[in-house]
Amino acid sequence: MMKSLLVSAIALIGITLSGVASAHEVKPITPELAEQYGLDRSFFKKGTMAEGIFIATSDKVSDYAHLEAAYQFGNIMAVLKPAIAKRIRDGKVLCILVGHKELTSDIPQFKSDKVGKELDFYNWRSRGFLTLIDKRPTVLFAEEDVLEFEGGMQRESILIHEFGHVIHRPGFPGGFDEELMKTWKAAKKAGLWNDGYASQRFRRVRGDQPVLLLDALVKAFPDQSPEFLRKCLDSGDIIVNGKPSNSKVKVTEKDQVRIVFGGPKDCYASKNRGEYFAEIVQSWFNTNRTMDHDHNHIDTREELKAYDPGAYRFLQKIFKDDPWRFISPRKRAGQGHLKGYDPKTAPVVVQPDFIKDAANDYYDQYWADYWKRLK
Repeated sequence: MMKSLLVSAIALIGITLSGVASAHEVKPITPELAEQYGLDRSFFKKGTMAEGIFIATSDKVSDYAHLEAAYQFGNIMAVLKPAIAKRIRDGKVLCILVGHKELTSDIPQFKSDKVGKELDFYNWRSRGFLTLIDKRPTVLFAEEDVLEFEGGMQRESILIHEFGHVIHRPGFPGGFDEELMKTWKAAKKAGLWNDGYASQRFRRVRGDQPVLLLDALVKAFPDQSPEFLRKCLDSGDIIVNGKPSNSKVKVTEKDQVRIVFGGPKDCYASKNRGEYFAEIVQSWFNTNRTMDHDHNHIDTREELKAYDPGAYRFLQKIFKDDPWRFISPRKRAGQGHLKGYDPKTAPVVVQPDFIKDAANDYYDQYWADYWKRLK
C-alpha cells in the first residue's frame, strides 16, 4: 500500500526517471501573476512556470517554445548542485520569449527611444540576454532559437548560453565569482581562447541574380582599393562556398563568401568572466559553435577537460556528475512535449533587410583592422 501511494505521488508531480518534470502547462497570465512579475497584460498573454522560473510571452509565440524552454530549464536545474539550483529558484527569474515575427523593441520591458540605424542595431543584437528589471533577473530568448527554426540558430543553444548567465547570477554562492575570475584570468594567461577563426562572412549580396563578387566587394569596402580586393580574390584569401575562387566569380545571396584574414583571433570566451562562464557551460553540455569568429574547436565536455582543465574543474563545483547533454529539439520532434511538432512545417525565419544591414555594418567595423593582415 505504501509503495503504491509513493508511486502515485511521484506520478502526480510528474517526475521522470531523470528527475526532470515531465509536464508543464501553458496558461493565460492571471492578473496576480502580471502584477507579481510586472507584466503588461495587453501584450503578455500566456505563461508557463518551470523550476520557479516564469516564462511569459505574447500570443504570437508557439506553445512548443514555452514547453521546450521549460524542458531545458528542468534538465539544467536537475544537474546543478542543489544549493545553486535553490538560489536560482529563490531568485524568481522571469524568462521572456520574443516571437520569431517580433522585435525586441516590441516587448514592453525593452521598448527603446533609439531610432534609425541605432534601433536596427538594438533589435539585431538583442535577441538573447540577461538583465535586471526592478532587481529581478530577467532573461530573454528568441522563439526561433529555442525551437531552432530554419533561419534561427541551429549550431548551438542560445538558451544554454543565456541560462549560463542565470547560473552565474543569481546562482553563484559567495566566493564563486572570485574563483571564476581567477579561472578566467588563468586561462587567458595560458594563451587559451585565442584561437578562433579570423574570417568575416560577406553577406552584402542580395537576390538570386548573379553579380560579380569583385564589384560587390568594391562597393562594400571603399577603404580598400579595387586592385587589392582583386588580389585577395585571386590569391584565395576570399573563398566562396568553402573553396578558393578568383576575381571573375559571380555569386548570389545563397553563396557563402568568407574573407579569411588568418592569424590569432580572440574567442568570445576571452571577452570577460561572464561570457567565459556561459561559453564553457555550453561546451559542458556539448552545444557550442566551432571555428568561427567567436569560437575555436571546443564544443564538448571531453574537449573542454583536455583544453582548459581549470574551467572543467570549476564546472565540477557547479554541476553534478551527470551524463545529461543537450540534444537539439529538431532531433526530439514528435516526442514528449514536442509531440505534434514537425520542424519541416515550422516557420522559416527571414530577417528583414534593415536587420541584415545592421549586422553587416557591425561586422564591417568589427573586422576593419584585420584587412592589414592581407597587405
